[in-house]
Amino acid sequence: MRSPPTGNLRKFWPASARRGGAAVLLAASTALVAQAGFAPDSPAPANRPVKVLGAGYVSSDACRSCHPGNYASWHDSYHRTMTQVADATNIPAALDGFERAFDGWDYRVERSDGRFFVRKRPQADAARGWLEPQQIVLLTGSHHLKIFWLETGEGRTLVQFPFAYIVEEKIWAPVVQTFVLPPDANNFYAAGEWNGACMDCHVTQGRSRFVDGDKFDSQVSEFGIACEACHSQGADHIAQNRNPLRRYALHLGDRRDPTIANPERLKAAAANLACGQCHSVWAFNSMADKIAWNREGVKFRPGQPDLQQRFVVQPNTPDHPEQKKMIRDTNPHFIGDRFWGDGMIRVTGREMNGILASPCAKGGEFSCLSCHEMHPKNLTAAEQKAWTSDQLKAGLDGDAACLQCHAKMKTQITAHTHHAAASEGSRCYNCHMPHTTYGLLRGIRSHQVSSPTVAESQLHGRPNACNLCHLDQPLAWTADKLTAWYRQPAPALSADDREIASGVRWLLSGDAGQRALVAWGMGWAPAQQAAGREWLYPFLLATLNDPYAAVRFDAWKSLRTLPGFTDFAFDYTMDEAARQAAASAAYARWRDQVRRAGALYPAATILDPAGRFRPDVLQRLLSQRDHRQVFLAE
Repeated sequence: MRSPPTGNLRKFWPASARRGGAAVLLAASTALVAQAGFAPDSPAPANRPVKVLGAGYVSSDACRSCHPGNYASWHDSYHRTMTQVADATNIPAALDGFERAFDGWDYRVERSDGRFFVRKRPQADAARGWLEPQQIVLLTGSHHLKIFWLETGEGRTLVQFPFAYIVEEKIWAPVVQTFVLPPDANNFYAAGEWNGACMDCHVTQGRSRFVDGDKFDSQVSEFGIACEACHSQGADHIAQNRNPLRRYALHLGDRRDPTIANPERLKAAAANLACGQCHSVWAFNSMADKIAWNREGVKFRPGQPDLQQRFVVQPNTPDHPEQKKMIRDTNPHFIGDRFWGDGMIRVTGREMNGILASPCAKGGEFSCLSCHEMHPKNLTAAEQKAWTSDQLKAGLDGDAACLQCHAKMKTQITAHTHHAAASEGSRCYNCHMPHTTYGLLRGIRSHQVSSPTVAESQLHGRPNACNLCHLDQPLAWTADKLTAWYRQPAPALSADDREIASGVRWLLSGDAGQRALVAWGMGWAPAQQAAGREWLYPFLLATLNDPYAAVRFDAWKSLRTLPGFTDFAFDYTMDEAARQAAASAAYARWRDQVRRAGALYPAATILDPAGRFRPDVLQRLLSQRDHRQVFLAE
């Protein structure tokens, strides 16, 4: 959905993989599109993008009568609600009467006839009064985070409401404080960002349709991710299948219907593209492709062998050298904001990058649909709820997903893992798909299947799978196990590698992305089971005042998983002085009321027998902190 606020975002040519792989506009491209010229011709309403079916598109409503089951499962999914026209049914009731200040402005939300309007006024000149109301016309996201878009008075151009709704916690926060962004990243979204970037993947067949300046006349074939986003246009399919003889022949035979794409029947490479058209970091092949996309929308159709106007960006592969050079020259932070140093993806929503880099993909059979499905059947209520969250096939939330291919491993689990069969250390995905991706204020499993090494942590800063569970152990402990169990070469280790718990080092000395992953990981039940809980309190309490808002949020959430703090209230968006006061009071609560007598604090956690930090080691690790600005471009 967004990229780091490095100057004017729309001046960068490469695709800026916001959530869903969207691209920012280059100023030159908008000028060229303006020269080409076209007249706005969309129907009312005039203050937001509108639904205008593109060539061959018929919308999901046309699919419903023949495919009621598939329509129902899609309707239950969060893909459908990825972008919605705002109304009283999808805007949280808590927004009515909302009043908050941010970045030098006071904001107030008013409700009238089922519609919501935002007013603002400058805090430095309150006597100026409230400015004209702006209607909330669209929202994106519905699962974890809801973000709202306002009319601008410039045609169908939108601008972001600077506050987001965090669904699970039912709280409001500045949008910039719901992602890993530097503390000084205030409201950096310019008018037109949704039109020029977010809509590329948050709608079906969107057309930005730049007009002039920051003005757009944007159209979509459908809001949200609908049937034709995955199956291609339906007009020809409907026309040809009016013939009942054709339908019977297709149902009774093995021949696929060439008038429509069914990702489940595609070969793995093509099936991946049906998902990866959005779920990847991608960039345009050329400026001409960007201009055509702006005006006419995406050329790629599911079932085709490549993305047409675009390519999936894998930093360390030799393809597309000229385009990758352009990316690095025009936006030096593009790669680092999305990938670990070895090219593994580190931000959410880019699963195809991980799949393509996995050894599993080399066989040509592994695809997104090896584990996921969009149209499940005959699920229990519990299974349906679980599917809605992540679209996993029923029964594959565990080793079964991997054992589909690695069947022999079923009888060799303990010999392979060196952990008890029922333990979390014997779950395939905990070792081979660890939580090294971050987004939506949480750790997320990598979709690049790999094996843990100490080198990945030493060379690239990526927390390895072993130490994401055993946060209380130093890298040397992991190195010894991997050498003994899997004959991995013993790496050179520093004194800190041998003596200080890896979780402690990542949380105190790591960059903001590492700190966010570990702060979240300290609340992950398997890590608490493996590493213990008692020593986590002082680290999470101290992290409540981290300069990065996302890190504070994860520390707060993890703290609430610990005894004595399950009811702990904390506003992670408070200013530094208020946060420090709240953290100090919480520390006193732990020290005086919660801390258990006789608790053990491993020496590697740099705590003394009373659970206090060893000040010399603490200060040294803090002095080594990586303070570079981190923009994790979800």
